Amino acid sequence: MSRPVRRSRDPFAEALGGLGEGRSADARRVRTRGITIRFANGRIHQPHFDELTHVSFRVADGCRLGTATTSDTSDRGLALVRESALGLARVAPVEPKFLGFPAGGGPSVVRVPFSELTASLSPEAVTKLAERVLAAAEEVLPGSRIAGAVNVGQEELRVVNSAGLDRRSRSSVAQASVLVDVPEKDPPVSGWSEGAHWDGARLDPERLGREAAERVARSEPKSVPPGAYRVVLRGSALSDVLAFFAHLGFSGHGEEEGWSCLRRRRGARIAPEFVTVTDDPRSQHTIPQGIDYEGTATRRTALVDHGIAGPAVTDLLTAGRLRRELTGHAPPPEAPWGEFGPSPAHLVLNAGDASENELVRETRRGLLVTRFHYVRVVDPGRGVITGMTRDGTYRIERGEVVGPARNLRFTESVLTILRGLELLGRERRIYSDEAGGSSVTTPSAAVRSLRFTSATLF
Repeated sequence: MSRPVRRSRDPFAEALGGLGEGRSADARRVRTRGITIRFANGRIHQPHFDELTHVSFRVADGCRLGTATTSDTSDRGLALVRESALGLARVAPVEPKFLGFPAGGGPSVVRVPFSELTASLSPEAVTKLAERVLAAAEEVLPGSRIAGAVNVGQEELRVVNSAGLDRRSRSSVAQASVLVDVPEKDPPVSGWSEGAHWDGARLDPERLGREAAERVARSEPKSVPPGAYRVVLRGSALSDVLAFFAHLGFSGHGEEEGWSCLRRRRGARIAPEFVTVTDDPRSQHTIPQGIDYEGTATRRTALVDHGIAGPAVTDLLTAGRLRRELTGHAPPPEAPWGEFGPSPAHLVLNAGDASENELVRETRRGLLVTRFHYVRVVDPGRGVITGMTRDGTYRIERGEVVGPARNLRFTESVLTILRGLELLGRERRIYSDEAGGSSVTTPSAAVRSLRFTSATLF
């Protein structure tokens, strides 16, 4: 006689039961493993390794929602976070258009491109990646000061709710940035490079180190008067523009609250016909993510389709308020992510057919910009942002780079920049945050005009 199969307990899912009549809930469990190897002054100085588990529990008491979080995944910890969420729901404001938690078809694993090797890299292996960055930069520019970081990790996300949904997915990321400078020069000169990939074997640390060193000016930067210039934006700079464009133009909160810069431009042409921007979380050309933080499966979303603006993206709350379908863009519901709201986070701009040299050659007079620093919103409704150039700004004359420029502040609408795209580079790269939670895949580009409003002395 065979023995009955004993199923192991699932305390995480069990915490959703017995909430009482008129109540429902969803919960997220996020397990992360991350290694960061930082380097400065040409040497590794701050290795860091962590493994974390975070649980977010949200209760709907009728149409009142409360959310609580914990890192204690014991039975007692889950019971306490559940009771905290219940207590908060009782006193929360009514959400009259709450749709209820979406139903699911039982446990499922949503698979996206993922690297087991990257996810399992040891601190020693990541240190070797950092050493390769350092060696490449030092070879190009001996005696320079080299700083930066290599970040490698994975995230395992599971979302369950009381309507039967149970989904999980994994993502992997390898990301690096490097700054090379010569501080003894007056003004100091510096160069920057960065990149990311879901497969650490394709990060190419030597290239990042060489690029940063090669972008350091060999002569004294000259001042450039403020004004409107044609610019060639390298990928790092353009990725910032696209990230702000995505939030200011396609946030569900921006659409609902009326501050979206595209609120009156849906379905209208906002860019040249050759421009297509998608949010594509499952693509191998981004840092993939299979589900959002409410368990909705992600999918490709056209934001700009051959120059035409698409609709805003949603999560559960904004979908109800806007009477739209879920698009798979829910952030964790707790603050500050929940207050930020749904926004595209896996952007992909199509490639063109120009090399960087060709982008420069087509610019009779203008600036080559490596990256922007400290970019902030000035006017969300008009899409105006401001920031500084950094770490490799050069003057272009008669289609050639003629020398470095001192840094400038720009103040411009993301819509003006997008509308002014004239040429796209053929080579794209993934740019992401350290954990891979948001990414932009973009080539370099030539832009008709960027307005610089002030100059610096460095």
